[in-house]
Amino acid sequence: MINFKTATNEELKIEYKRLAKLVGDMPFGTKKEFYHLPDILADDEYPLAVASGLMGGNTWLITLTNYRIIFLDKGLVNGLKQVTLDLASIVSVGGRTRMMTGNVTLSTADQNYMIENVMKGAVTPFTNMVNTARENLHRQPNATRTCNAPSSHDVITQLEKLASLKERGILNDQEFSAQKEKILAM
Repeated sequence: MINFKTATNEELKIEYKRLAKLVGDMPFGTKKEFYHLPDILADDEYPLAVASGLMGGNTWLITLTNYRIIFLDKGLVNGLKQVTLDLASIVSVGGRTRMMTGNVTLSTADQNYMIENVMKGAVTPFTNMVNTARENLHRQPNATRTCNAPSSHDVITQLEKLASLKERGILNDQEFSAQKEKILAM
């Protein structure tokens, strides 16, 4: 395993291929997203596997780590989009294969995330690895996530609270915008 914080682009390229091979995937069009992981991963967090698939009409890199699943989409115009699911919040993992591709469904108490067009051979290994990572997390003495990145649910909750403060007149437009930028930058 490499140190993602100090890895060269060549080391990241080799690790990308190794992680994809673990689940039998040939990620399509997601290498540029992988190069953003060093900035996103917590110090004690490391990738276990990567795959790619479609979600919401975009191609995403799906990275399973020891604490969470990170979805990354680097658009040409819109910059980098990120969605994070803490492993502890996932209540079920499912997969379905078709002739050439398949789907992976990750469910939390609040939402289902369906990743479509995952390589057929990667669906079962990826879902199995997610379940194993969830079990390993629950076996740890402190079964809470120790990485510092907020989940997508946390960000939404914070933004809703912030909007409520603005609506009640506690924050002005400038204060609201500044706080919103801070939350989205996390």
